Amino acid sequence: MAKLGRAKGFWDILKKISVAEIAQEASRPISIALVGDPAVRESIKRQLTIPSGDQSLVPDTSIKLIDGASIRGFDSANVETGFPAHPDVFDIVIDIGGGRELAPETTVIYSISELGGWNAALERILDDKPQLMLPLARQFPAFRTIAAQRIIAETANANAQFALLTGVTEAFPLTSWLLPVNSFSDIVVLTKNQSMMVLRLAAIYGKKVDVQSRIKELAPILGNAFGWRAIARELMGVVPVVGFLVRAMIAYAGTVTVGRTAQFYYETGELMSAAQVRRLYQDAYANSKTKVRALADGLKKRKAKTTTKRIASDSDTITALVPKPLKDTEVIEK
Repeated sequence: MAKLGRAKGFWDILKKISVAEIAQEASRPISIALVGDPAVRESIKRQLTIPSGDQSLVPDTSIKLIDGASIRGFDSANVETGFPAHPDVFDIVIDIGGGRELAPETTVIYSISELGGWNAALERILDDKPQLMLPLARQFPAFRTIAAQRIIAETANANAQFALLTGVTEAFPLTSWLLPVNSFSDIVVLTKNQSMMVLRLAAIYGKKVDVQSRIKELAPILGNAFGWRAIARELMGVVPVVGFLVRAMIAYAGTVTVGRTAQFYYETGELMSAAQVRRLYQDAYANSKTKVRALADGLKKRKAKTTTKRIASDSDTITALVPKPLKDTEVIEK
């Protein structure tokens, strides 16, 4: 196992990340069909290809597609008017209004009006096609903010759940046979997950996906690992049952902070100040209680009854054990 006691240990962890796979996944060409009024199609194409909030600032001529992405327009989804009958020709088909009549039965069409508007349609597409999230967001900036939020939330939940699992094995050694987790690998796993999150965020924001190019965003994760680990282990020693719940909250909040700071950098090109990062961490920590409680409740169903009863009885005391804001959570600091 890689040790985080020196820079080489951090590089050993990064080497185990499938960076090439992330880059390949993000660059998979995506094809979208827009069906409906030709005049409206141009507006929707603009919304797809320009980041949210920038449409009024960028002229129509600036619309560009990357990585082999394509957008085709059709007056309707009727095969007699030229729309393909085979359902796999396009990755996504979007009805912008009145274009889905007489469409092939096997073709899935996302209607903006029927789904409740533009943002709701984007959310639904990502719900149905999570395997396309990286290339969709990379090639069509309209998806980026939603995709970034999902990537950060998924990673934070995964890290919090892992912290809960390793905490259970440390607090109750006799339950370790129930959980295939090596409690000594916690920081390695958390660090690897955060690094993968940053690389995935870089991918969806159109950045180059390799460790050398992203070292500015990745390197600070190492320093944060020491701070979270020290507090978590101290809590485990004082209050072993509640301590691992607080450790999960720290893992959740720390991961959100890493992700949101990287997202801010990719969106603006600016670095957050130390004060901004601390506020971000405090907000994430405050919001983590509900998240961790829900994760703990889910885990209770898979553990021995005596263990789950102790978790439930002590979960309400989390608030009294909230640690002071970490001083070393400046993930990307000037």
